Amino acid sequence: MFDVSWSELLILGLVTLIFVGPKELPRFLGTLGRYAGVVRRQANEFRAVFDQAMREAEMDQLKKEVQAVSDGVKSSLNDAARSVNEIKAATKVEPNALPQPAPPKAEGDAAATPALTGTGESAGPASSSSGEGATSAETEAARPADAPPDSTSRPV
Repeated sequence: MFDVSWSELLILGLVTLIFVGPKELPRFLGTLGRYAGVVRRQANEFRAVFDQAMREAEMDQLKKEVQAVSDGVKSSLNDAARSVNEIKAATKVEPNALPQPAPPKAEGDAAATPALTGTGESAGPASSSSGEGATSAETEAARPADAPPDSTSRPV
């Protein structure tokens, strides 16, 4: 620590013996030991306070890191919940809406079978609300499957 060799310690001991004297040497060494103990205790207290301050600084750093991770996880969960809610809203079916029929398979079938709208009327230009100008096959195709047969239509 102080880089003192044995020869230097011997010289210090001889000088102390000469200045203090053999009678007072034990009391002097006791006093010197007490002061060394006080200095050691103060150094240990300082080290303990310094270590505690370092731990608190590390804890503050760790708290900040944990808070950042926690905020990241919360934002991820909020994004996931938002996307789930968007999917729910996109797949939500109204209770009074009619199911849409499957699109025609071929182009020739599209001219023969008109598409249905949500109200149950055919979307084709050949049909009308009174059934005039429409054949019974067109009227049957335009009527939903669960609707009762129309009493005004006549078979041809």
